[in-house]
Parts: sequence; C-alpha cells; structure tokens
Amino acid sequence: MAKQQENSKTFKRLCADYVLNMLGQDERLQFEEMLDEATDEQREIYQKMRTKGNELMFSDRDDPSPERMREQLIQEVEEGEVRESADQEKDEPNESAEVQVEESVGDESPAVSMGIIVSVVLGFICLSLIFYSFSLRSEIGSQKEIIAGQEQQIKDLGNEITQLREMLGVLDSRQLYVVTMLGMEASPFSYGNVIWDAQHKNVLVQVAELPVPAAGEQYQLWGIFDNEAISIRSFSVDDEGNALFMVENLVDTGQDEGFSFAVSLEPEGAGDQPNGEMYLMGSFEE
Repeated sequence: MAKQQENSKTFKRLCADYVLNMLGQDERLQFEEMLDEATDEQREIYQKMRTKGNELMFSDRDDPSPERMREQLIQEVEEGEVRESADQEKDEPNESAEVQVEESVGDESPAVSMGIIVSVVLGFICLSLIFYSFSLRSEIGSQKEIIAGQEQQIKDLGNEITQLREMLGVLDSRQLYVVTMLGMEASPFSYGNVIWDAQHKNVLVQVAELPVPAAGEQYQLWGIFDNEAISIRSFSVDDEGNALFMVENLVDTGQDEGFSFAVSLEPEGAGDQPNGEMYLMGSFEE
C-alpha cells in the first residue's frame, strides 16, 4: 500500500512538472513512456493536471516559483479529488431515494445515457490524440536518425572526392615517373603501379590481387634508392587484395633515376628494413 501511494505521489509530481513544462528532455521522455503504460486513474489525473495547469499559467497572478506552482497544481487536483469523493458519498441514494429514482427514471434516463456516451466518445478521442502524438514523435525521431546517417554518408563522399583530387594532382608534376611492380614468387599473379612525383616528393600507389594477410601481419611499401631500402608506409588491402593510397612528402633521396619500389609482408611493428617475404617489385629504367 505504501509503495502504491509513493508511486502515485511520484506520478503526480512528474505529471505536474510535465504540464508546467518544467522537465528536461530525458525526464519528459521518461514521463511519456510512463504515460503509455498509465492506468485509467493516472490518465484521469493527467487530464485534470492539464486543465488546472492551463488555468494556473493563464490566470492573473504574481508569478510564483516553479516549485510553488507545482505544489499549487497538485494541491488543487487533490482537493478536487476529495470533493468528488465527498460528492459521490453524498449522492449515494438511500432506500427511499431509490424508489424516487425508479419512478423518475423514465424521464431522466435518456439524458443521462447521452451524457455518458458523449463522455466516453470524448475520452476515446483524447486518448487517440495522445497515442497519435507519441507515434508521430517516434517517427520524427526515426527520420532524424536517417537524416543523420545520410549526412554522414555525404561527408564521407566529400572526403573521398577531396582525396581523389589530391591524387589527381600528382599527375600535374613536371617530374613524373611510373614504376610497374610485378608479382614475386610468393604471389606471381599480383601486380601494382607506383606514380612518383619527384618534384613534390609525393607517391600514388595502386596494388591488386595481393593475398589477404593473416592476423598480426601487414604489407609494407619500400623505396629502394642507391641500393638502400627506405620504409615508406604500411598498408592494408580489401577482401579482394586491392588498395589505392597516396604518400605525401616522401623523404628526399637526391635520386631521380635508378630507383625501385617493393612490397613485402611484415609482422606488425617490424623494423625499418625488410625482413619478410617480397610480394611485389618494380624498377624505373629510362
């Protein structure tokens, strides 16, 4: 019983704050979920709170604190419940009254029945509108998630376009070298191309049909200048063994010819010299 009274008290407090627009976003959602599962008695309290709350907010009064408005709203609703209970007890007919009611029922029953029907219809309409508003709010939330996802896709496409433009910028170089890398014994059908912008020290790399590396392994691109291997960067491939990427500001080796590029498979965190098996290699020859 005590728990039921406490739940009723909590519901009235949240209901009053909801009607007076005093709840934060999370509490509003919490109360609306509570209202979805509310009993008929709680829904009746909600309707009374709305009526009394509108009267309070639009009445001529000195603006009290939000806490005072909440207490006043709850107090008026509870006093109304007490009055209704007292009126019901007062209106309970005794035996003599029952006889009078039975005698007059023929004249009053149509009006009473019509009033009940109108009340039921209005109550059903109010509940339908409440449920419709909840459904609409949920649909709006779903649409917002879809829009957010589409905005992220647009952003990702914009980043890809920017990256492709940067890659195409390599082709504007006055010192452009193309090196074709062929598959080694470890993967003879693999191949790749390296476009080296010697003027700006940028490299555009495309590889294809490399085996997907095992866990803990990664491919490493090397530049071989004057018989010295220089680690350029590690990279991964997609499910078909393909990759396309660009490396900017490649270390200046002072060489414009007689250089090579190679790809090896190395353990993750390997050193600055190739130790794994070579998969691709190609040299520039004038």
